[in-house]
Amino acid sequence: MCGIAGIYNRSLEPVRENTIERMTDAIAHRGPDDEGMYVKGHVGLGHRRLSIIDVTPSGHQPMTYGDSGCWMVYNGEVYNYIELREELRKLGYNFISESDTEVILAAYIHWGIDAFEKFNGMWALAIYDSRRDELLLHRDRYGIKPLYYYVYNNTIAFASEYKSFFAVRDELKIDFDQRGLATALLNPFELEASDKSLLTNVYNLLPGTYLKVSREKVEKHTWWRTVDHIESVPKSRTDQVNRFRELFEDSCRLRMRSDVPVGTSLSGGLDSSAVVATLAKLKIGTNKTFIHTFKGNPLDESYYADIVVQSTSTSAHYIEVEKEDLIQFIDTILYYSESINNGMVDSPYRIYKMQRQNGVIVSLDGHGADEMLGGYEFYMGEYYRDINPLFHPGRLKECLSTYKSLIEHPQFIDKFQTMRFILQYSRLGSLLKMLVRRNPSKNPFMRKFFSKEIETYTAPRPDLPAGWSHLLKRLYTDFHHTVLPRILKNFDLMSMANSVEVRMPFMDYRLVSYVFSLDNSAKIGDGYTKNILRQSMEGVLDDRVRLRKSKIGFNSPMLDWFHSDMQPWIEDILYSSSYEIDIIDKKKLRNFNETRVKTGQFSWSDGYEFWKYLSALKLTRCFKDRFAIV
Repeated sequence: MCGIAGIYNRSLEPVRENTIERMTDAIAHRGPDDEGMYVKGHVGLGHRRLSIIDVTPSGHQPMTYGDSGCWMVYNGEVYNYIELREELRKLGYNFISESDTEVILAAYIHWGIDAFEKFNGMWALAIYDSRRDELLLHRDRYGIKPLYYYVYNNTIAFASEYKSFFAVRDELKIDFDQRGLATALLNPFELEASDKSLLTNVYNLLPGTYLKVSREKVEKHTWWRTVDHIESVPKSRTDQVNRFRELFEDSCRLRMRSDVPVGTSLSGGLDSSAVVATLAKLKIGTNKTFIHTFKGNPLDESYYADIVVQSTSTSAHYIEVEKEDLIQFIDTILYYSESINNGMVDSPYRIYKMQRQNGVIVSLDGHGADEMLGGYEFYMGEYYRDINPLFHPGRLKECLSTYKSLIEHPQFIDKFQTMRFILQYSRLGSLLKMLVRRNPSKNPFMRKFFSKEIETYTAPRPDLPAGWSHLLKRLYTDFHHTVLPRILKNFDLMSMANSVEVRMPFMDYRLVSYVFSLDNSAKIGDGYTKNILRQSMEGVLDDRVRLRKSKIGFNSPMLDWFHSDMQPWIEDILYSSSYEIDIIDKKKLRNFNETRVKTGQFSWSDGYEFWKYLSALKLTRCFKDRFAIV
């Protein structure tokens, strides 16, 4: 797990070592253990290393293999590197290190671009072939590891984070992109699904894609689509559950390969609890888990986390959140997050900060299960559209009951909930939502704090089989294109801000392809979401957690603090001329703060909308201050 950056000048203009050094210094937090660069003529590659596998100098990057002329910088882990190394040895390849980096490079030299289909892991990497004078930028199947690239005139630059581009702003033509900011303010997931970013001339290399750069051309290719890897599944539910358990357990085994201490993050929810319980069952896990708590707040899940700790004999480390902590770290967190989100990402930042302080360098987390197994309440609407409720009234009742059990604040559900639910997910409701999504920048509710109309970026939706259910199509889109890629990037940035690597057993490509081959009932059924996961955990995970229906997002009680402790921070943004974005109307924000926020008379949705604009103003200022931009 590392940070990478580099430049390829198609004009043959020489790259300076100082340029690459500044780019990698800006992301030193991603790799505090080692640094290196390869600069020759019009090409420069830079690397900051977080040593995980083979922590000796043999794993130094940029790395080459023999006399191949190929140089690589790499961020990520390929967990099946041991098996691949043995396969390559039989083919005549020799290795001087124990790193997965050398295996990846040898595999690429032998199999070319097809090598990546053999990898089980997460990566964002660059390979420069000096013989062909060709640069390859390659990203993993689901975008677990971030990779951005810059294109302007004849210069191609790439980096793990925005910070690298800002560090050489005197050489690159970049600034915050007003259209990108507008897109993120209206819908952060829409920006993620596009190939655009918050910066001008900087693009997001999408999951499952790669870029080939030469003096003659720049080509982008899609190398992975899960829809092309749908498989035949067992017919009986028992066999389906057994296969799920087998794949999940093997994924956990592979992700325990490390030469540094491994821990887990535990929320008390089903997914992270399944990871901790499975590691305990396999007796290959760590005894350190880290739990974020909000004592006395409805968001607190420590009761369920405690059950998992006690039943697995895990050593628990608790992070209790105080309001003062948020005020102290909020600017730092926003700088490292370099994004606009619907909520604050302070909770993961604190988790990984404590892990690092306790000597844990790798964390196994539960990301991905919600988006492929229907864990959120809004997936019940897609499920409802699939059940043909006029002919299956019993299933409609089950659907509504499941939906109600998932609501974070069930006290808000009243006698009109069923009517609203049916209207929202009827064909009429779907049509209205589609019309709104066509041009969200002109929706007055969604742009209430805009100073003017502005075009936003839109992302193409995946081309999926016509016979797929509404639920499966929604899950596929959220998992591969919108919701999950944004979440993955948030957790990467927050973990790497603290020099911690996050691994995700639910993201094993074998398990993902298998799950998307299953029907709706494996996801939602029998009154539960994530049905097959719950069934696979029988006898492994305590039933009080395994059969728990309520769903609480991994958020902090930020909105509760808006009208009290956070007011000085908010007012500094709203009343200081230092914080300005052309498209944001600060007068409207100030009015909302005075009339609604200070009095506590605002809804959760309005509060999160308010937060997005505040964070955008603060984020852009943080970058300008860090890089001395007037």
